[in-house]
Amino acid sequence: MVIGFDQPTKTTATSPKSSPLQPAGDSQQFQQQMLEHFEHLEDPRGKQGVLHPFVSIVMIAPDATIGGATGWEDIETYGVSHQQWLSTLLPLPHGIPCADTYRRVFERIS
Repeated sequence: MVIGFDQPTKTTATSPKSSPLQPAGDSQQFQQQMLEHFEHLEDPRGKQGVLHPFVSIVMIAPDATIGGATGWEDIETYGVSHQQWLSTLLPLPHGIPCADTYRRVFERIS
């Protein structure tokens, strides 16, 4: 009889070990496709006071939404928590945009 977390002395084989998951595709290729998809959107902001590249804003928001974000603050939180990874894919010269930046940009996109 096994008590607690002790392992039984006799083990039985159940199924062969499965191989680790492989990436579904080339991440660089996916990144390029996404950039091309969003390049047709026109940046609705004026030129003055723009800190964050438009493409970074419109690419982080859907990623965050897929990751469970349900509001502007959630999108910012997602960006901050994934900043190291996102910075390998997107230009983030001033870090992650704040929640208000996402809101203002998406309110202006027609």
